[in-house]
Amino acid sequence: MAGRKFTWANNLQNQTLEKLDRILVCTDFESKYPVSSVRALSREISDHTPLFYSTNSPSPAYQPQFKFELGWLLRDGFCDMVRDVWHSVLVEGSPLERWQAKIRKLRQYLRGWAKNVSGAYKKEKKTLLNKLDELDKKAENSLLDESELNLKHVLNERLACNTRF
Repeated sequence: MAGRKFTWANNLQNQTLEKLDRILVCTDFESKYPVSSVRALSREISDHTPLFYSTNSPSPAYQPQFKFELGWLLRDGFCDMVRDVWHSVLVEGSPLERWQAKIRKLRQYLRGWAKNVSGAYKKEKKTLLNKLDELDKKAENSLLDESELNLKHVLNERLACNTRF
């Protein structure tokens, strides 16, 4: 696993670090993609470090994954905007077909909306995550002092309830 020694950490003064998380693949998959790697991602606000398994094979055309950010719910007018987009889609068909059309339109709209309004938030989030990642990596090799633990707490709080977005 590249990037980390451990996949779980508590947030106490004397941190406990463990290698809890694993990636399992079957032998058929491994024989199909023999050159692969596992990389640790940033923990963000979880106590687990997500693991990224890469087959190192060429991937099909990249389609960015849609991610709903909880911070969007804190923005003024967000719920009204979602309601307006949801009600703007008029589709005939079964309830499932109508729901699929509405959710597709909402996802498309939010993807564009997020690009336009979230630049500063994403930049700040990246800065916070990088600093937290630095502190996590340091904690794997030595104890964090009180100021570093306090900084980690403040950064996690800021990340968890960023009301500027």
